Amino acid sequence: MGLYTRITRDWLENRFRKRSDAGVYLAHMPIYGLGNGDCEVDQPRRIARMFRILRQLDALEYESLLDIGGAEGFLPHVANAIHGVEGFTTDLSHEACRRATELFGLPAAAVESHQLPFPDDEFDVVVCSEVIEHVEHPIETILELQRVARRAVILTTEELHYDRGFIDQYLFRRPGWPHMERNLFHPDDLRTCFPGAQLEPQFDSRPPKDVEDPASTRDWVLAHTQSTALEPGRIGILVTDLQDPDATRDRRHSDPELLDRLLAVRIDKAAAPQPSQPKALTECVTHLCDPVSRAPLRPHDEVLVSADGPHYEVRHGVPDFVRLQRPAPSRIALADHLDAHHPDNGAAMLALRDRLFLPDRWTQDHFDLRREEDRRGFWPNDQLRPRKNDPGSEPGFAWHATGPDPWLVTPCLQRPIREVELELRIHAPDNPVKAGTGQIFWKGPADDTFLEAHSVLFEVPNDGQVHKHRVALTSNPALPDEIQWLRIDPVDGECEVDLLSLRLI
Repeated sequence: MGLYTRITRDWLENRFRKRSDAGVYLAHMPIYGLGNGDCEVDQPRRIARMFRILRQLDALEYESLLDIGGAEGFLPHVANAIHGVEGFTTDLSHEACRRATELFGLPAAAVESHQLPFPDDEFDVVVCSEVIEHVEHPIETILELQRVARRAVILTTEELHYDRGFIDQYLFRRPGWPHMERNLFHPDDLRTCFPGAQLEPQFDSRPPKDVEDPASTRDWVLAHTQSTALEPGRIGILVTDLQDPDATRDRRHSDPELLDRLLAVRIDKAAAPQPSQPKALTECVTHLCDPVSRAPLRPHDEVLVSADGPHYEVRHGVPDFVRLQRPAPSRIALADHLDAHHPDNGAAMLALRDRLFLPDRWTQDHFDLRREEDRRGFWPNDQLRPRKNDPGSEPGFAWHATGPDPWLVTPCLQRPIREVELELRIHAPDNPVKAGTGQIFWKGPADDTFLEAHSVLFEVPNDGQVHKHRVALTSNPALPDEIQWLRIDPVDGECEVDLLSLRLI
């Protein structure tokens, strides 16, 4: 797999080990009940999205459901509670799958979404919610969803925009940060991938951030999930792609009944999670096959083996199909597959793959930021507002720093770096010439994010002239052997900033 998938897996493993201040598992979804503080924020958004998915499921004939990127497995658990179906969950994170078996007794497997360990047409419905924007290989992932679904694929993403220019700029700037929203879509992109599918917005407007009280959240969900037409101003997209046109049926529940049943599903957070259950593994193995050869698998000691020889480790009752050294899927293989199996939309899907492609890392040591191509992958925060270059000045990054903490993240570097050389101009005429301080942070493989302890300060003259600054990162004894990203804080206040070049030494 690629570097992005490896570091995202590490990030997710840490995330799904987390406990809240109360000492219980910090849930991704509101599994302990709406408004509970031991679940992540944005609970109204998460409940509203799940309600939209359940409403689609409520009108389908289905007996099995697979959730791709399902975190701790709440959606299959709810689908079982409401519709009585067999649920199966997957995630890139092995820890997430462990939580699904411990909390809900679900069969689960750690997988790479672009190469699923299931036979063709193995599940009635396959759901992939708020995942496609994060994956390294989105087109291959979509093809896998369609391959293993017998009756329908349901996909959601909030990373939908109607302005092609905005999408292109976003894709140009993304640095490949772990688990970032690296893929952005226009509605036509998803029409290309799911021809004939039903496309609807997720919400009429942006959901409230917090739960003021469960009753008001319930009212908001019912009032703002009714639109069926995509248009600017509405939030996200819900794709329902029927593989079997006979899969539909009359709704089982009204909207209020369905939402009330969803909100009633919760677990007691005081009860400790149970160890992964043998039953979950037994149910899991009946669905699995080798993700490459599609040969059947059988358990043997602590591994799953196939007749062809490959074996996959089972840890804590959860199979792990993620192979860190497996080669990434090739563009040539994808092109051949699309040409053979998707003659009508294959060329457009391949073009979308090329637009969304992001290299693992940047190998160059010198970034001449006067060149537009060398500015690809640099991600400024919202305190660096673009401005036009002054007449006669050399083009490069030109910003107004509008707050006390402007910063810029580099593309993924993934190499030893000992010094950094910046060509930089700072101009704040109302401040003293020696008032500026810059700072360079790094993120190493062991870091979740940028830390103050992993940084070096340097002085920045505030004289409106271009200066070269050579900053020795080795002055900090915590410098790792390998740096993944740098964060450049060019100055610590409001001013004009020009960054003309960056050299890594």
